[in-house]
Amino acid sequence: MVRTYKRKTNRASTAPDTMLKAVRQVLVFKKTIRGAAEEFGINYRTLARYCTKIPREEVEGSAEHPSCAVGFIGARQVFSPELEAELVAYVLMASDVYYALPPRAIRKLAFQLAKSHQLQTPPSWKENKQASADWFASFLKRHPLLSIRTPEPANPASAFNRSHVEMFYSKVKTLAERHGFRPEDIWIMEEMGITTAQRPDRVLARKGLKQTLDRGPLVSVSCAISAGGQVMAPYFVFPRVQFREHFLTGAPAGSSGGAHLSGWMREEQFVDFLQHFVRQTKCTRDTPRLALLESHAALLSIEGLNFAKANGVVSLSFPPHCSQHLEHAVYGPFKKCVNAAVDSWMLGSPGRSITIHHIPGIVANALPLAATPDNITAAFRACGIYPLNPNEPGLVTDCLIGSVPNGSDSSGDAIERSVDRDSEQTLDAQEKSGCRLDWLSCDYTAAAETCK
Repeated sequence: MVRTYKRKTNRASTAPDTMLKAVRQVLVFKKTIRGAAEEFGINYRTLARYCTKIPREEVEGSAEHPSCAVGFIGARQVFSPELEAELVAYVLMASDVYYALPPRAIRKLAFQLAKSHQLQTPPSWKENKQASADWFASFLKRHPLLSIRTPEPANPASAFNRSHVEMFYSKVKTLAERHGFRPEDIWIMEEMGITTAQRPDRVLARKGLKQTLDRGPLVSVSCAISAGGQVMAPYFVFPRVQFREHFLTGAPAGSSGGAHLSGWMREEQFVDFLQHFVRQTKCTRDTPRLALLESHAALLSIEGLNFAKANGVVSLSFPPHCSQHLEHAVYGPFKKCVNAAVDSWMLGSPGRSITIHHIPGIVANALPLAATPDNITAAFRACGIYPLNPNEPGLVTDCLIGSVPNGSDSSGDAIERSVDRDSEQTLDAQEKSGCRLDWLSCDYTAAAETCK
């Protein structure tokens, strides 16, 4: 398909209103077809065809433009101008609220929008589950207000934007006043990867000796905690094509799961997670719940947004590079407890290897040790989400330099006692490379003792 087409002739270039005037001269004022065609500069055979094509009511009435198409019909577009204007408005709004979308995410969103409105799409759209590159190139040409830009490197010291944090706090305050959320109505969701390979503690060895770490298959665990100190039953994503109920053997009561070859959550699994969230929190349109979500491409889908809106799930994304505390207070200790549970399992099962089917039982032992009510409430308080405190220095200071704010209580000391901080963050970044988008990453804040 030619993306840039230039007309080579002036054929079929008559304006619709000019064609209607010429037809009116013939049918109403009884002028000859050849005479009217010569007067308006139209081929007489073309004018004769439109004399039968344009309805008589429009010719005898006061209409300025005919209802039928005049001239060549342009290339078939999937979206109407109104729908495409809505898509452009959403892209611009997302860019203004620290949620800029890459081209691939916009192409997937366009396919989901066409599917939700039952529009006819090219076969390649259905095969690839996204709009084509040709459509995206034409989309940019039709809307010069949009442009592809290269984001700044994901360096917290430079990419962090205080205005984004202020916008986030203002939205939290607006939603809390609008819906009257209680502490148990405010939830934070985080997705973590757990591998079947043990992650041993640091040891002393010969200098320069390198050892490779077997990563093993990865199972992602999505946990949600509330400002009231509750922890929701986790949602597992197994690296399989099809999910089977026996995968959850030994998992915490009420757990759910899905399957994807990567082991990470995608659009389909996120819709399942929302259904799991609704079941666990009992939220409805009359009793909504606020879900503070990490920001990545899996959380962007028309089906997920429609389901959340229909079931009272009010979602809000964190700004980029703003979340060290909750990682150190709840999820950092959780990973250490997982490693301790793996050590115990290996001691009790000599000669056996851990598989993905053992991970739900390991999570069931580790999660209650790390996600305690004190740790959870301290996390929400440290990052200023509940009680709402936009002036809390923890979220801003720790995003920039990773230190504990002055005047912090004993919970702040617990953050400094978290060991293996750098190694855990490095491994997490490696686990999520290729699956997550740094323009949507988020962090959290809190304080807690690490698992011994």
